[in-house]
Amino acid sequence: MVSFKVLYTVGYSLSLLALVSALLILTIFRKLRCTRNYIHANLFASFGLRAISVIVKDALLEKRWGMEILHVSDWEAAVGCRMAQVMMQYCILANHYWFLVEAVYLYKLLIGAVFSEKNYYMLYLYLGWGTPVVFVVPWLAAKYLKENAECWALNENMAYWWIIRIPILLASLINLLIFMRILKVILAKLPVCVRAC
Repeated sequence: MVSFKVLYTVGYSLSLLALVSALLILTIFRKLRCTRNYIHANLFASFGLRAISVIVKDALLEKRWGMEILHVSDWEAAVGCRMAQVMMQYCILANHYWFLVEAVYLYKLLIGAVFSEKNYYMLYLYLGWGTPVVFVVPWLAAKYLKENAECWALNENMAYWWIIRIPILLASLINLLIFMRILKVILAKLPVCVRAC
């Protein structure tokens, strides 16, 4: 019988393969180069990095879990495991903030705002890749100073866990509000489309 762990790893590996393929398609074909596809590519990259960090973290966690750190090599392995954990948390946040970028971009397209895509693309990059740093660094500091044990996979004090989870909930709430607004715009335009047809 195949274990859950094997299926989990196979799933992440297949997802990674599909994401890399999609990224190659978006970058190789010149006709696909536009702000919308750049945003999609960044979202795919955040998912790909998340898959890599989960696979690496799980491999290191399995190797180190429950072991006392007695030797320098053990300490180095624990640091690697912790850095993989930090990278995974960063990528999870980046996923949510790139979804937010997708929502903001779609909303801007639907309301017909006149804006320069190049100027806003830099802001999208800061929102998608920069915002997670603002929350991961304090979480890393809290884990290092207060819960510096094992691979930082356990959440003994849930207050530190919320340093990462509150920004995820905030991004999800903003996404929900934006998509409700998008739905309202689409439903408002629907009678016009029906009469025109």
